[in-house]
Amino acid sequence: MLNADLITDAARRRLVPFIGAGASKWAKPNGGGTFSDWAKFLNDATSLLDDTRLKGKIEQLVNEKEYLFASQLLKEKLGHQWEDFVRDSFGKKAPPSRLHKAVTSLKPRITVTTNFDKLIETAWDIEHSNDRSYPTIITKIDKDAFKLFRDDNNYIIKLHGDIDKQEEMIFDKSSYLSGAHENFYYKDFISSLLLTHTFLFIGFSMADPAISSILESYAYSHQNARPHYLLQSGESDETDDLWKKFRRLSIIRYKPDNDHEQLAMILEELAQKSGERRKELLANGLLYA
Repeated sequence: MLNADLITDAARRRLVPFIGAGASKWAKPNGGGTFSDWAKFLNDATSLLDDTRLKGKIEQLVNEKEYLFASQLLKEKLGHQWEDFVRDSFGKKAPPSRLHKAVTSLKPRITVTTNFDKLIETAWDIEHSNDRSYPTIITKIDKDAFKLFRDDNNYIIKLHGDIDKQEEMIFDKSSYLSGAHENFYYKDFISSLLLTHTFLFIGFSMADPAISSILESYAYSHQNARPHYLLQSGESDETDDLWKKFRRLSIIRYKPDNDHEQLAMILEELAQKSGERRKELLANGLLYA
């Protein structure tokens, strides 16, 4: 299931875990409940509206997966209620889940997430409590983000922003256009990472139009490049070859039984094998600490 290239990339710290909303579902907030995916969050926010007609329209948009438009409408109509609801939904504290621990056990130099919550930072702080410094948190993709290509520091890249900076979050149609689609740095930054590192998508549905477009552009320009990887539940089917052809993504399939337990097991196995591989590389003078 885990090929040698993937293991070696993790050992050399060239593997970039890319964490989507599906990973947050693993966490158990201290006050109970769960972290919502985008659809559930929007449906819950819709209940704050008094206008029955508008409620129906937003529910229709959510059903059609037009999440950016639904989010835009809710933000404009709810005002301060929107800000409070966003904070309550994504600002919850939670102990690190098994999945987040597994991700940080890979010891990646660069971690990317589209999530607003602080779950990966919390997991990193606990799992790497003996580190000499904290990872640098980047919450906005601009010219300063490119400094990570010139040093060896640890980074957590929050592509769509952080719950503590709601004014910078990419979470509706207008902010998505300005922060992603029309942001030259956004595309160039992700494209540069795709060329120099290996992505491992975790809990990411590929429904994000900007990310999908960048991957397809990359695949078209670099048809013979080594693939990146997507962890996905279910059986292999005819679409797996299409993912590889049009997005240079190799699908790593796992069984969704027991709340997707095998997903964490795969990452834990990768951490173990990459750790062993790193020791081999160091011992043979093929890698320097």
